[in-house]
Amino acid sequence: MRDSGQPVGTETRRGRRRAARRLRRRRRTPWLLIAAGIVLVAAVGAWQLYATVWTTHSQSAGRALVHHFLKDNAIGAPLRSPTWSQKPSSGSGGVSTASLATCSASGSGSASGAGTAASASGSSAAGTAVHGLLEIPALGVVAPVEQGTGDGVLAVAVGHDPYSVWPGKTGNAVLLAHDVSYFSTIDQLKSGDTIRYVTPCTTYDFQVSSHAIVTSGSPVYDTTTPSVTLVTCWPTDALWFTPDRYLVTAAEVTKAPTGSSQDTKKTYLTVSSPPSVPVPSALASQGVTLATYSLPMGTFTLVGSPTRSWAQTTSPLLVDGSAVQAFIAGVRALTENHLDWWHAIAPGVKAPAPLVGANNPGYETATDVTEHANGAAATGVTLTDTVSVTGGGHPGRYVMTVRTTVHGRTMTISSWTMSPS
Repeated sequence: MRDSGQPVGTETRRGRRRAARRLRRRRRTPWLLIAAGIVLVAAVGAWQLYATVWTTHSQSAGRALVHHFLKDNAIGAPLRSPTWSQKPSSGSGGVSTASLATCSASGSGSASGAGTAASASGSSAAGTAVHGLLEIPALGVVAPVEQGTGDGVLAVAVGHDPYSVWPGKTGNAVLLAHDVSYFSTIDQLKSGDTIRYVTPCTTYDFQVSSHAIVTSGSPVYDTTTPSVTLVTCWPTDALWFTPDRYLVTAAEVTKAPTGSSQDTKKTYLTVSSPPSVPVPSALASQGVTLATYSLPMGTFTLVGSPTRSWAQTTSPLLVDGSAVQAFIAGVRALTENHLDWWHAIAPGVKAPAPLVGANNPGYETATDVTEHANGAAATGVTLTDTVSVTGGGHPGRYVMTVRTTVHGRTMTISSWTMSPS
């Protein structure tokens, strides 16, 4: 016997309204998921755009910077590289040598800066010309220095923070570079080690005085005497953004006219072209770079016996770019069951069964890269990650190890293993 004090059917109508609200919420859920997916795709696209800008600028400009600086400022252009029958000078790795000539006052590269505290974040407008050369003898570094710290500059050069003075002026000159290129080992510098800044007119020597680890965006304060501070990401093997920065500060101890005494002959290393990957045109049209394929990147390690001067340029990262291209091309060829494509980029290598005809794998860990090098050239690259595979004949979770080998100017896949995880 119902006696709720409400008209008959009220509870039924309320129940229907509640059911309708639940239905509307269920209908909104897919749209919310779609919106979240769009945001995620946009974030991945932004990351891919960064990688594309970095690689494109490196390939188009990096190889000529040092040469043009020496030539345009009358310091003396690099001469020809030694042939295989000639023995290069110690530690040169077979690179060109250049004689420093007389000073050209038109390009001293010592324009005054703002003289205020700069930032360790590394984000400002890009420059357009090489202002000088940064040399770190203990690390074998010879790097062009450009104005600005944007992506276009740091892709090929050391960037000068425009809110700081230029090296040699009273104050603290702030210079930034990518952690896995020119500044990959600045944490190994010791107190008293030399950092040298070369302009067409004057060469300035600085001695290392301190190290520090700070958060991105922390101020780098001015000094009352000429000094330089080198800034890079910490840790120095990270292939992506990190919240910390590593700083090395050095104080000026001497300066002399460029081209005098021990500076009459120097060795300069230009960035070398990366090896090409024989990707079939039909496969290349699908996109085989980070601009068209989402691949989480982890750490970068350089092993073997590379010359220190080559290791400190952007050349190793350009080789890494070729290896990533081969990796992506391999995944696309396998998952699309195009074994003709596979054999073009992995001649004589057995196709890994779990990926043949499967869906695109899910990357459960970042892809770590180990590059093997000898002298001033890379010999191969190893990429390792953990993936989940669906579809195909062998779904599951695998540890995937891909090895590439460089033959002359070409890189191909030499092995591809997948071990159940």
